[in-house]
Amino acid sequence: MFTKKILIISNIIFVVIISILVYILLFMGTEMVKLPDDTRIVVKYEPDLRDLVLNEMRDYLEVMNEIQQGLAENNPDKIVKAATRQGQISLEATPIRLLKLSPLACKQMGFRGHDIFQSIADSARVNFSKETTINQLAELTNNCIVCHRTYKVEAQ
Repeated sequence: MFTKKILIISNIIFVVIISILVYILLFMGTEMVKLPDDTRIVVKYEPDLRDLVLNEMRDYLEVMNEIQQGLAENNPDKIVKAATRQGQISLEATPIRLLKLSPLACKQMGFRGHDIFQSIADSARVNFSKETTINQLAELTNNCIVCHRTYKVEAQ
């Protein structure tokens, strides 16, 4: 009889705990997670420009991956083709609205990224060297890291 009462009480406690956890997950979500203060500078864009910036950053990653594949395959043509996509041509397609709304330092980092992509394409085209391309990728990655540590993109 005593064992039966303990079993019932433990089952009730178990159900209560599970109910609390389900409530927290469904209704409170990540708000319970305390993150350190985010000290990045918020750059607010209209939704279409924000989407453009986020798509551009994803394309940066895709191009960097294609460059790495070109390095692994020892294929400078693949590197040139990929890097050119985010080089000067891509920069020339940047909407003026985006340039007007972006902080100066943010624009400079963006321009620097496109310049590095163009340098990767140019050096792979003229005198391919894996070491040079790897160093350029490291410089590009550092530029991305500094930008992401400094800025946070949000929609207005």
